[in-house]
Amino acid sequence: MTPFDPPLPAAAAMPEAHMDEPAFTAAGLAVPVPPLAPGQDCAAAAARFNRQPDLPALPVVDGEGCVVGLLERSRLPPDGGNDASTVEVSALMDPHPLLVEGTTPLAEIGRRLARLKPAALVTGFLVVDQGRYLGVGTVTGLMARSAEQTDLRARQLEEARRQAERAIRAKTAFLANMSHEIRTPLTAMMGFAELLEQEVAGPHAIPLYRDYARDIAESGRHLMELINDLLDLSKADADRLELVDGTVDVVRVAIVTARLLAERAARHGVRIVTAVPTDLPPLRADERKLRQMLLNLLSNAVKFTPVDGVVTLGARLAAGGTLWLSVHDTGIGMTGEELAKALEPWGQIDSALARAQVGTGLGLPLTKRLIELHGGRLDVVSRRDEGTVMSLVFPADRVGRSGPSPLAGRGRPNAEGVLPTRGMG
Repeated sequence: MTPFDPPLPAAAAMPEAHMDEPAFTAAGLAVPVPPLAPGQDCAAAAARFNRQPDLPALPVVDGEGCVVGLLERSRLPPDGGNDASTVEVSALMDPHPLLVEGTTPLAEIGRRLARLKPAALVTGFLVVDQGRYLGVGTVTGLMARSAEQTDLRARQLEEARRQAERAIRAKTAFLANMSHEIRTPLTAMMGFAELLEQEVAGPHAIPLYRDYARDIAESGRHLMELINDLLDLSKADADRLELVDGTVDVVRVAIVTARLLAERAARHGVRIVTAVPTDLPPLRADERKLRQMLLNLLSNAVKFTPVDGVVTLGARLAAGGTLWLSVHDTGIGMTGEELAKALEPWGQIDSALARAQVGTGLGLPLTKRLIELHGGRLDVVSRRDEGTVMSLVFPADRVGRSGPSPLAGRGRPNAEGVLPTRGMG
């Protein structure tokens, strides 16, 4: 340890230190090297340098404690000089040393050294408090303390990460338990509502009761979907959402999914059409999650498409081998800010169409997580008042060889190998 090394903080106190404490500012680097007075002769300085060969420079301070300069070892004659006793320190000192306030952060000290006084990399710099001398700082001390700061920050980040993981696990466990407790009575309620709607025990004396039962069943299904989305999104946050990969017939899944939403779309005056090539290759994916992603995109498109609008479900194989499954609507479209909001959990676009529909804002964020879990991405192109195209892009390593789909025989493909566009509204 040289005279210019900064004092080491107590080892036990380091883990609890904070980034803004003196240990991680210039004040923590200040070594209280006894200063010289401007009127002293250089012989006294030479004697100090001879006794302490590690000293590159000595601070020069006036009677009020203010820094007036820095005397570098190299400014003295090599042998101390015969005239050293007659030359004052003020004649040989650097009157403009690098001064650093004690509150300056470590990173800023490094920038000042490089920009203002590169020579201070060798001679050191003076730490002051409003101009009054505190001590000498060196690059060696700066590097050592910066390493300690980096190590402490790494430990703090690691602890924060562990705390976040514990919180996410607790949240996931809570949602799983809550969903189980809700699903059990909810399933019974939905079952009884469907029995009442179908008048299994006999016709209702008042026909309106059948409509009430249907509303109860639909509300129950919506709540069940919300619970499932919440649980999946929570698992995705905790990196606990797993894929059950299999070979998927994309044409079959796309058409069946579109048919599932056809009735709901028709009630809102929206028509769903499909334009899917029959020779699409099989896809290695989780079929249930693929169906869930398509349902989310289609239902979102229907939600933001006005009466007499069209939602098109298409697919194509790109030149690089990636598979694109796209949902194109003729709806209201989104601005960049609205799109960013829609991709956040619970994000809702404020529009007349959105307020007229039931939604939670979980569909698109969950879809984005699910496609990323497959190694792909969600591609969105939207223009205000022109419509939106949302595409699931699967990487080439999940796409198999091309071949006819089992559904190809249900209709004669056109010249491009696309199933006839069919209305489902």
